[in-house]
Amino acid sequence: MPFSGKWHLFAMSGCLAAWTCLSTNPIIPAALFAVYGIYLIILRKYQFFGTLLLILLIIKIDLVFFQKNDTVLSDRQQVVQGRITDLPIFDGDRLHFKLKTDQGESIMIDVKLQTEQQKRLLLRELKIGMRCRVKGKLERPEPPSNFHAFNQRLYLERHHIYWRMKAAQIPNYSDADLSLLDWLRRVRQNQITFISTHFTSTAAEMMNALLLGSDDQMDPELANAYRIFGLVHLLVVSGMHVAVVFGVLFYLLRRAGMVREYASLLLLVLLPVYVVITGAEPSIVRSGITAGCVLIFTLMKKRRLTVSDLIALACLLMVFYDPRVVYDLGFQLSFTVTFVVLIAGPTVLHSYQSPLLRMIILSLICELVTFPIIVPNFYQLSLVGILLSVFFVPFITFVILPLCFVAYFFALFFTGCSVFFSYTVDTLLFAPHQFLLYLSRWMPMQLTYGALSGWQIGLSVVLIFTSLIIWECFHSLKFIFALLAPFFLIFGVIWTTDQLDTRGSVTFLDVGQGDSILIRLPHNAGNMLIDTGGTIEFGQEKWRERNRPFEVGRDVVLRELLALRATHLDALVLTHRDADHVEGLKGIAGKIVVHQLLISPYHDPSAKDRALFELMIRDGTTINELHSGMIMKIGEIAFHALSPSRRSEESNDNSIVLYVTLGGKKWMFTGDLSQSGEKGLLERYSRLDTDVLKLGHHGSRTSTSEEWLTRLNPAIGIISSGRGNRYGHPHQEVIEKLTEHKVRILRTDQLRAIRFWFDQQQIINWEHASSP
Repeated sequence: MPFSGKWHLFAMSGCLAAWTCLSTNPIIPAALFAVYGIYLIILRKYQFFGTLLLILLIIKIDLVFFQKNDTVLSDRQQVVQGRITDLPIFDGDRLHFKLKTDQGESIMIDVKLQTEQQKRLLLRELKIGMRCRVKGKLERPEPPSNFHAFNQRLYLERHHIYWRMKAAQIPNYSDADLSLLDWLRRVRQNQITFISTHFTSTAAEMMNALLLGSDDQMDPELANAYRIFGLVHLLVVSGMHVAVVFGVLFYLLRRAGMVREYASLLLLVLLPVYVVITGAEPSIVRSGITAGCVLIFTLMKKRRLTVSDLIALACLLMVFYDPRVVYDLGFQLSFTVTFVVLIAGPTVLHSYQSPLLRMIILSLICELVTFPIIVPNFYQLSLVGILLSVFFVPFITFVILPLCFVAYFFALFFTGCSVFFSYTVDTLLFAPHQFLLYLSRWMPMQLTYGALSGWQIGLSVVLIFTSLIIWECFHSLKFIFALLAPFFLIFGVIWTTDQLDTRGSVTFLDVGQGDSILIRLPHNAGNMLIDTGGTIEFGQEKWRERNRPFEVGRDVVLRELLALRATHLDALVLTHRDADHVEGLKGIAGKIVVHQLLISPYHDPSAKDRALFELMIRDGTTINELHSGMIMKIGEIAFHALSPSRRSEESNDNSIVLYVTLGGKKWMFTGDLSQSGEKGLLERYSRLDTDVLKLGHHGSRTSTSEEWLTRLNPAIGIISSGRGNRYGHPHQEVIEKLTEHKVRILRTDQLRAIRFWFDQQQIINWEHASSP
């Protein structure tokens, strides 16, 4: 079939077919597929319609007969053997690598290193392609424990990985005969190690990302800043790298006297080698296939090609090879941006004379079309990135990338010169990176759209498509605003929807062993967060420190706040000083607006707490004390503080206890109040009852007395505790008491995050994150 420019439609059909076959809810993709098919029949494009059905059939056959869609292992298996197939990742005292077992199934291996010497040994000796025998416990990856948490289980399944193994000891490993693929991967690993050893950390992380496609060493905060401003594609090996590397090679071969055909044939052989050595991510695979097609058709004297044909063919081949690739974020962004640049680029070049304006317009269009991909995954978008790209794109492309190539090749032959190149790269990157980090910490720089519903994503697609049509029809300077309008229209629609929503919610976040409760009022009238969760930190040796240690405040609470568009908190209440209630504050402070921080008069902040409080005060937060008898109002809702009334020697009895009516029901949030504190509270408030009780101290036997339950008579008891916690919370006697009093027990260690929806009169329903 000649390349008639319709291959991009075949590629889109392939992606749609894969989505239809793989989706757990295939109604939308199947409907789109059917509508498209009917449209082709109406136009009497029967040949094209037949091709569409053939693509669907091929993908279905591929999924049923050729793709690995399930596991052959079981959790009873305690020993696995196989080959290491990916780069071993060392993060503090943790080691992770992918093992392809002798049964042909890949699993993730997690090893906890015991000594620094052990780590050094494995860093030096553990290589891709080695045979490995691991003894441990096979476990299914954990499902998400909060409503908007990253779904690691689904992510790994889409990469054909169904198990993780926690190694009981250091794996036994030995070298073996390497396949060509493993040999190339080992070459990549050795070069990453070489760069990391000979260059400074700043230079090494940039060189490994730009030259070898490895961003594991990248500073997490810096990588996040690149992502926030839409610049992360600059750190990915892509078509630009292929064009530069193979363009230079072709020129050198021709200058050396090699005939064009032989030079093209040699480059065709080297292309897959380069793809593997640079990590074989979707962007470089796309570029490699495209370049390979160009070389093949050049050798075959087939000149009737368009770039969009080649890109589309690459897309179709990747989907045929693994239909699950359509769920890969890198695949989605890579092909979307590439097609848009190909389609919109000529119009931009024709319509605008200024190179600066061309870059801004093209960046704006790319930001626009990737909106339905980026926002549902990250909840935020920064239009400032469009202006930043004017500097960073040429700076990284024409300064840093060539410098990294030169530094690497010089260091291969003259290792001493790595000091000079490290200094040069570090110096050039210092100011731009500091500026980028500064902007990423400035809250007004980002628009928070939150977790978009299905109809909101659909509306955004319609608005974006409409704005692109308007711009294409007129594409004069004044119609640039047509490209900006969707960002603000979508934001306005979402804001209006929140204002009209008559429902409020109370969410008990799963923060492990700790508390964090988010209350959102109807009509977006206000937000309150009670406690931030937190992980108890123990002093540890330097070598054990992880590159990006898990932080409850940043990785759980903040993510949920952004997903729910709770960009400001009318009140943040820290019930008491215990780490599992307050340590998460460091992941929130400075990231969202907090109007008022409320603490117990007996909080006794540490030096670290005071530093955070000062940061929040500079951001406009007022700090007040809350004690028994005080009332705090958010909108029309009054929160009554029942405790503390006086200082207690027991830290838990200094907890702030809040009492409020929401959805026609009485709620009590007790912090870590003990039985002694409960007794004192009952003495002060003789007529006290509640419908929903957040149990004190995570269901410990030191809380929730018989008298407490008798007097309050709750219908629902919420227990916030971590799965398999070392304290044994909740204790069995507490569970038995609740059962005797016919209290419905809801536990975060079993149900994960729990959310109640309410309106002005009643609790409408409730849900939990462990629901399928």
